[in-house]
Amino acid sequence: MKGSLTAKISLIFFAGFVLVCVLFYVITRMQHDRAIEKVKENHFNAVTWLVSMHKKSTMPDDLEDYFRNFDLVYVRDSELKFEILTNGSLLDRAKTAIGLVETLLYKDELYLAIKNQNFSLLLRSTAKSSKDMLIIAFVLTASLLGWVYFSMLKSLEPLKSLRADMHSFASGNMEAVCRAKPLVEGADEIAEVAYEFNNAACKIKELILSRQLFLRTIMHELKTPIGKGMIASAMLPSEALQTRFRDIFERLSILIDEFAKIEQLLSKSYALKYENYHFSLILEQVADMLMLENFDEKVISNLKSDPILRVDFQLFCLAIKNLVDNALKYSATKKAYVDVDETRVSVRNPGAPLERDIEYYKQAFVRAKVPSKPGLGLGLYIIENICEMHKFKFEYAYLADAGEHEFSIVFGGANVKAKA
Repeated sequence: MKGSLTAKISLIFFAGFVLVCVLFYVITRMQHDRAIEKVKENHFNAVTWLVSMHKKSTMPDDLEDYFRNFDLVYVRDSELKFEILTNGSLLDRAKTAIGLVETLLYKDELYLAIKNQNFSLLLRSTAKSSKDMLIIAFVLTASLLGWVYFSMLKSLEPLKSLRADMHSFASGNMEAVCRAKPLVEGADEIAEVAYEFNNAACKIKELILSRQLFLRTIMHELKTPIGKGMIASAMLPSEALQTRFRDIFERLSILIDEFAKIEQLLSKSYALKYENYHFSLILEQVADMLMLENFDEKVISNLKSDPILRVDFQLFCLAIKNLVDNALKYSATKKAYVDVDETRVSVRNPGAPLERDIEYYKQAFVRAKVPSKPGLGLGLYIIENICEMHKFKFEYAYLADAGEHEFSIVFGGANVKAKA
């Protein structure tokens, strides 16, 4: 992955390996040049002393032993000798009292050739070169770098699993994250991070489960008096009162179901159930959920088209219901206007401009400070979360010319199957 830690480490080690190669190459060349100079010096000294001894008529009895003192030995292989004398590069030539002296370069080594009427010698240097030691040092250094590099890559491998766990945790899959045994074992920093993440995941899971249990217990207990109330309402003498109380208890039951969905939504544990629905059907469900008298008079609908949306029916109905309910609640005329086309649904209501930026009112438990308007301040927060889950856009604009607030859910082709 571009810009990843692995790529950066690989780049650093590659640069380090290149620098090591360059360093050893420079050192090798310096050592080679120094060795060549040493051989040249031995050649010079051997010839100089031999010429001096010749002038004094005190030539050594054993030339081979004499040259050995200068780290020089005879080349006895006739084929190699012929190859050197034929293909060797001539670096220096001088006529001396003992004959013609030549310095030859063959396969990166220096040879000393001495020729006269009595003998012809070819000598090579036996001085030990440090080249082998440099090669060994280079191999050891490169091996150490390679071991450190692959060790670091192996140490970073658990980060991929840790990242996958974090992604699962963020998606609400806490069962796969919180485990009895940590993902990464060891005593290094990565293992410590994995251990702390595992502890945090387990604690957050416990908190969420305890909250869910608490809320679901309350909702379950509320169902019992609601059921008894519906039975008791059937015993009222007046049919009008029976209908009125039955509607009230049904409304309470619907609210409890909505609270259950809101709890799941806020805890990020709600799984969407996508199906195709005409928007007109969604609007009918919203009318039932609002339980308004004269819905069509209070909510003016303008369906320019009736797109088929692929949505979670109950959750999306909850978003539209909150949008319409919010518009009616703060409408100066007690009316709301719903406009629908192929790309969006917009809900408008007359009213004064907001005191703060819209982002402030999208926060949980924040609402306009109007004492006569009850509520928890969750409406816009819930709508925006539902839109995000459906990959829709939630937009707001204040139409100054008309003096209206306009909230829009923009689907613009996303999750839209067809037009009516």
